[in-house]
Amino acid sequence: MSTTTFGGETVTQGIASAVRGCLDWARDAGTGPVPDADALALLLTAHLELGAPEPGDWYVDDVHEVARVVRAGARPDGRRHPGALRDTAVLRSTWLAWCDHLVDQGGLVSDESPRRLRSAIEEVDLTVGGDREPAPAPAGAEPLLDRLDGTPPRPVAPAEPSDLDDAARQCRTLADAARLTVWVDRGRLLRPDSEGRDALCAEDVPAAAAHLEASPAEIDHLFSVARSARLLRTTYTRVLAGRAAYAWSAGVPGAVADAWADALPAMTAEHGTIALLTLTDLFLMGRERTPRQITAAYRGRDGIDEERVRVALELLADLKAVHRTDGGFRIGRLGDHCVVRRLRRVGVPVRVTRAITDMDAHEVLSLIEEGRPTDTGDLLHRWIEGRDPDTAAGALLEASTAPGAWHRRRNVTELLARLGVDPETTLRPHLDHPVLGGWVRRLRATGEEPPTSRPTAWALLDDYAVLVEAGLPLPVRDRERLSPHAEHFIRSVRSSDHPAADTVLDRLADGELGLALARAARRARSV
Repeated sequence: MSTTTFGGETVTQGIASAVRGCLDWARDAGTGPVPDADALALLLTAHLELGAPEPGDWYVDDVHEVARVVRAGARPDGRRHPGALRDTAVLRSTWLAWCDHLVDQGGLVSDESPRRLRSAIEEVDLTVGGDREPAPAPAGAEPLLDRLDGTPPRPVAPAEPSDLDDAARQCRTLADAARLTVWVDRGRLLRPDSEGRDALCAEDVPAAAAHLEASPAEIDHLFSVARSARLLRTTYTRVLAGRAAYAWSAGVPGAVADAWADALPAMTAEHGTIALLTLTDLFLMGRERTPRQITAAYRGRDGIDEERVRVALELLADLKAVHRTDGGFRIGRLGDHCVVRRLRRVGVPVRVTRAITDMDAHEVLSLIEEGRPTDTGDLLHRWIEGRDPDTAAGALLEASTAPGAWHRRRNVTELLARLGVDPETTLRPHLDHPVLGGWVRRLRATGEEPPTSRPTAWALLDDYAVLVEAGLPLPVRDRERLSPHAEHFIRSVRSSDHPAADTVLDRLADGELGLALARAARRARSV
């Protein structure tokens, strides 16, 4: 990361650029003293180190968190701030100038009210010397972090931005918020007496209601949705089109879906955090869930009961976040998109894979093993579509050679059998492979051969490894099949270097599959 220096402090190039932009704006605006560059660098660096994704992403909570750092006289990493930056008057005037700069230039990327933000900066205590309290989690983060309980989310397969946009356009509430944005056109006045929250002025509400054929209360809700979606932004006195509106109208891929995801908390606000908790559970589990199952996952949390979860799920389905199923509900791609954005904003890393069409064989098999059922159900079939079947079959096998990948080899072989891949032609190079050969030979129409060679013994050890993992006995039906070949089979097992070989030999020596195999295993052990 490139850095530069202000007043002896090293800052990122992004912060340095933001500081210079604010200073240039202040000189051109001529509305007051030019902000102190070192003080602004301090404020933006503290903001970044507390987890802000970019210099313009400010909420009221951020103001209080940064103020705690200032009062402590030290950065989050413990380093002391230069004494010259402890002048509270300079800090406050600089901070207010930064706020004014963001609002004037449309650089405030959060959906925070500029008036509330400026008021918080005016009132927050900046006196150095107070103990620095632990910084709280970002607004709305606690329910998400509680549900994760320190467990990283499983990888997520992405949807095409165009598909997400098409789904988001089907959301009636977002569509109405977009219509309100069009009605606002080049700007409207903010209500001056809105009690700490931004709202259209009283004269404009009836006009907007008439235009959208909605009630005044619905206009108030749609205004909140449009603000959260960044379709609208506010200054201290006016309502203007936001950056999401421009991106949407310009056809930027994913812009509609991003607006929908940002607006979802406002669209579900009447349910408090229940709707987002419900969506988070569906995201983490990645399969069909009932209201009862989701309620059980949050047992002990106040205010959550099965009926409230059911109502929240119905609303989420109407908003296109989840899908109704015969047995309950499952998350949709839009819902995934929203949760991923929210988790990343609160510092939780979520791995989104490459598009399925761009994955190689190893990537697609890894997703099957690590991913959620909603991503992995028909993943191999979707991946193989449009590819040459012979080439794809070989690539899948070659990605399954790791000794411990017995589940992977079984999945791949089952798929190749369903596809009717010919082992004598397409897979001929793999027939004698020490790890893959036994599985390829099972695809032959002539039936399964005795497991006396290393490749065939390896495939059977893969079967047994699955059973051992699950705590299940070895199959009794194998006694008659293996007993005539006991010596050869045990010899192949011993020489295989299979990870499960010793465990299987111990169980065979204990007589789990009969006396002939037990004797052969014991003799092999004694050598």
